[in-house]
Amino acid sequence: MLIAVFSMNRLSLLLPLFLGAMYVQGQTSSSITISTNPQGPRFQVDGVTYTQAVSFEWPEGSTHYVVFITDPPPAGQTSSSVQTSTDGSTEWTFSGWQDNNTLVQPSSSPVQIITANPAITTFTAQVAVDYRILLNFYGSPAQPITSTNCGAPGPANSLANSPGLVFVGSECYLTSAYIYVPAGSTEPLNAYPYPGYAFIGWNINSSTPSTFLTSVTINSPITIVPMFVPAERVSFLTSPLGMQVLVDHTPSNTRTVSDVPNCPNNETIPVPLPLNIPAVCFGDFYFAPGSTHFISGKTPQMDGSGNWWVFNEFSNAMPQNSLFTAGPANTSAVITANYIPGVQVALVTSPVGLQLSVDGDTNYSSYDFIWGTGTTHTVSAAATQKGSNGRMYTFQNWSNQGAATQTVTPTASMRLTANYNELSRVVLESVPAGLTLQVDGSNCVTPCNVDRASGATFTVSAPTQIPMGSGARLDFNNWSDGGASNHTITMTQNYATVYASYSTLYQLNANSAPGNGSAFKFSPSSSDMFYTQGTQVNVTAMPNPGFKFGHWTGALSGSYPAGSVTLGAPESIVANMISVPYIAPAGIMNAAGVTPSASVAPGSIISIFGQNLASVVQLGPVNPFAQSIGGTTVTIDDLILPLMFVSPTQINAQLPSELPDGNYTLEVQNIGQDEISGNLKVARDAPGLFSNIVGSTYYATAFHSSGAPITTSSPAAAGETISFLGTGFGPYRSAILDGFFPPNPPPTVADSVALTVGGQKVSSKSTAAPGFAGIVSTSFEVPSGLSGSAVPLQVSINGVDSNTVILPVQ
Repeated sequence: MLIAVFSMNRLSLLLPLFLGAMYVQGQTSSSITISTNPQGPRFQVDGVTYTQAVSFEWPEGSTHYVVFITDPPPAGQTSSSVQTSTDGSTEWTFSGWQDNNTLVQPSSSPVQIITANPAITTFTAQVAVDYRILLNFYGSPAQPITSTNCGAPGPANSLANSPGLVFVGSECYLTSAYIYVPAGSTEPLNAYPYPGYAFIGWNINSSTPSTFLTSVTINSPITIVPMFVPAERVSFLTSPLGMQVLVDHTPSNTRTVSDVPNCPNNETIPVPLPLNIPAVCFGDFYFAPGSTHFISGKTPQMDGSGNWWVFNEFSNAMPQNSLFTAGPANTSAVITANYIPGVQVALVTSPVGLQLSVDGDTNYSSYDFIWGTGTTHTVSAAATQKGSNGRMYTFQNWSNQGAATQTVTPTASMRLTANYNELSRVVLESVPAGLTLQVDGSNCVTPCNVDRASGATFTVSAPTQIPMGSGARLDFNNWSDGGASNHTITMTQNYATVYASYSTLYQLNANSAPGNGSAFKFSPSSSDMFYTQGTQVNVTAMPNPGFKFGHWTGALSGSYPAGSVTLGAPESIVANMISVPYIAPAGIMNAAGVTPSASVAPGSIISIFGQNLASVVQLGPVNPFAQSIGGTTVTIDDLILPLMFVSPTQINAQLPSELPDGNYTLEVQNIGQDEISGNLKVARDAPGLFSNIVGSTYYATAFHSSGAPITTSSPAAAGETISFLGTGFGPYRSAILDGFFPPNPPPTVADSVALTVGGQKVSSKSTAAPGFAGIVSTSFEVPSGLSGSAVPLQVSINGVDSNTVILPVQ
């Protein structure tokens, strides 16, 4: 135990003896690491000093000395377990040694004797870290202050030149000092300037000064400078004496005597005073040179005798709410706030609670004022305004009969009343609410208020229909006052409510699939398919020719073609139809198109129109025509017709040449479909002329003698022999096989053909058209003197006229 108190010099003298005793040849070695936690402080191992962890290989059983180095206790301290860094900025307080097995005893001794053993691998000094705060008090010597006079509030200290005191943590300081605090701790900072000085902030490690109340977290040594500056003394007085002023937005009493710096004893502010500093009186302030401060007279205010006073201006000509800039250090200034007598002014409204404008401001909770005698003020009453009850009011007059906006100069207490009349009100509402109406041409969303004088009128307009999104709308029913949707209302009551009533309508959308498959019958009916909410609509699907009903989808279901839908929202129904074969009424006609005669001629080309006549569109051979195309055949009285082409909606075929005049039934058979029939009338002559449609004009299917087609860009010429095509011209002079091209030369038409071109009778020759079956070719010479470039052309056979076509002529 005596070794624990050896000095470092004595340990150095004994070290060779210790080392010689420790070495024994042939022993096994052990590894050990010596360090501090945290690292940084100095320690010795066998007389050698280290500051970082160090590892050793020692023979097992050898003896070694480990020492945590401590410094003499600083002045005023008694601890003997402290080590200070060489620059004095850090202190380490030793708390004990600890080995990896935590077995060392006594661990608190700075000096330890270690016998090398493989079981001991680490030996660590546990230390606590304190960092130094250098409190730099205007360069005064660094020393801890222990004076019992240091504290605030309290008497000024005996240091005549001290500008004030500071607190670091809970400790008070009057001058510079070294302060050691635990690493990571947070220390509050506070400063108290003495009269004659101002505190302008803390300079921490040369940073920008911070506020007087702050804190600092100590993670390294730092320097703190409390920044005190000599100040200007500013004394605020009032006229009359003893009233309050506002300094930096804070009310402050002022002294009742004017001989500054003298101060009545009962008006002294109890603060510590350095030597030669006058007592601080009510209204006295010390401002840092160049600093700015808000100053204002507290207005209005009442003196001790119950008289009112209103601020006028400061003695330095500054007005109310000014910024005062402090002058040089160690100077003084006196500023007087001058007041004038005040009088009570009450502004009221009738009825109460309405708003007034006073000196351009309406933001008042009360219209009771204290105004300076002889001062001028502008008061204004709005022409119309809304009261807190939501009603509108119109201005009538002031009680002094002044204008709505007038200037008031009080010389004594006064009361002014603004008189208003309440307007009559009509509340416009709607069912449902939230609709946009028109009042005198302006929008009004219900419920809305219309305020007018009694007896006044206004025009209100409610839209007859209001869209409410897809498939929904509102329809106007009536106004509760019985008026039309657009009518005039007279204000006959103080308060009235008028309702616009609407009905909700929903649309029923009915379609068929395919689109031409069905018509519908609705009960009740509707021109636009909108129905009042809740209406039950009975619907019947009526198949169009060529279709039969399949089933419903949408708001209806099932396979029965009738049902009912109750409209509680927009609804859609779809009648899904099934296609069936069908020949349209009068659907068997001349293939050239519509002709004056409803009959068709034997041997002519006819067109059959309908639905599902064939499965596909398909052309047949041209010489001879086929009797069946794509599984479709056409018969009359067991005669099979030659077919040109078939499609689902049209078939072109040739009538048998041997049919006598009369009425017949034509039948169409399409594999997989029901057989269908249609009626036709056969007559010897039923001429039709083929045409090409351009726009709405039917141009003759005509040819130049070269065989080139005649068109508007290649018209016929006078004197030129041309030909055109038709069908149904009657029998030929010699028989031709149906469905085959005619022989060469082709036979002529048996009946006389009368040709009219541009109103002129023209000689012509009609024969079977070479290269065609069932087609007639008529040739003629274009006469001269035709009027116009589009000439009508028509034939007549035995008094039966053809359709008229247009011949382009140049």
